[in-house]
Amino acid sequence: MVTLLDLFSENDQIQKWHQNLTDKKRQLMLGLSTSTKALAIASSLKKEDKIVLLTSTYGEAEGLVSDLISILGEELVYPFLVDDSPMVEFLMSSQEKIISRVEALRFLTDSSKKGILVCNIAASRLILPSPNAFKDSIVKITVGEEYDQHALIHQLKEIGYRKVTQVQTQGEFSLRGDILDIFEISQLEPYRIEFFGDEVDGIRSFEVETQLSKENQTELTIFPASDMLLREKDYQRGQSALEKQISKTLSPILKSYLEEILSSFHQKQIHSDSRKFLSLCYEKTWTVFDYIEKDTPVFFDDYQKLMNQYEVFERELAQYFTEELQNSKAFSEMQYFADTEQIYKKQSPV
Repeated sequence: MVTLLDLFSENDQIQKWHQNLTDKKRQLMLGLSTSTKALAIASSLKKEDKIVLLTSTYGEAEGLVSDLISILGEELVYPFLVDDSPMVEFLMSSQEKIISRVEALRFLTDSSKKGILVCNIAASRLILPSPNAFKDSIVKITVGEEYDQHALIHQLKEIGYRKVTQVQTQGEFSLRGDILDIFEISQLEPYRIEFFGDEVDGIRSFEVETQLSKENQTELTIFPASDMLLREKDYQRGQSALEKQISKTLSPILKSYLEEILSSFHQKQIHSDSRKFLSLCYEKTWTVFDYIEKDTPVFFDDYQKLMNQYEVFERELAQYFTEELQNSKAFSEMQYFADTEQIYKKQSPV
């Protein structure tokens, strides 16, 4: 059956555009409506395995995600989104949105996956762990293999899983004696890992409500549950920067706040404000751009709108950071979001 996408791809101009994509030539396309834009981008998957689409706002990104899903299906579309208002990411970012971003990073780092990642301006400025740290955080559990339970629990916390009494939702785990229950973020059901000493004796999926075991598995891959990963060295960098700042801070309110953050870092625990301190913890400022392979086509949806939104976000971020300074919740060396302006300016169509 011939689809609309097939007919669209047969257009001579579109075929020429696809060929230029294959040849990695820079191109400027004008006059596309919203629906035609989604068709054009979707059609390019016939020639490319991965595509990145950058849009100005959260709303525009959601609209394109919806259009692309209706054309390609959910399995080929990966939203990587952050609210257009800087403070929202720190005050009320949902677990669902974080899991969606983790899935998108998995897509970018997995050479076997094919699809389109959609990212708005705010998300492109989000500070992330290094691509290598993200890939190294994947945990594989195999029946018959031995694992140090204490080290495993520590690793699960390190990659964003929350310890609870009984797992209910994705991103949670519980430990009762030699039984480890975990709700891996990419699974629809949790898994029960049974140990005999340090050896994994069995892995089974189970139902949350009844707690009844279902299917046996020989192995389980556990992907990170957060796009904010802090390892031992990251905590140490953060501690060093905080201790230095605390030693020269005169404000008792700011000193008390920083000591609270420092205490959580000493305990290797994520604080509710940890994301604000990532620039102090990571060796450098990584963003989603560091996850994109060199030859991956990147579409800039309306360059001028992108740059206008960058300026809007920058103004709001400066205002929010100023308020944080005034409220003794930040100090000048902190960086809440990455500066990616030069990456965009290199793509100017003029």
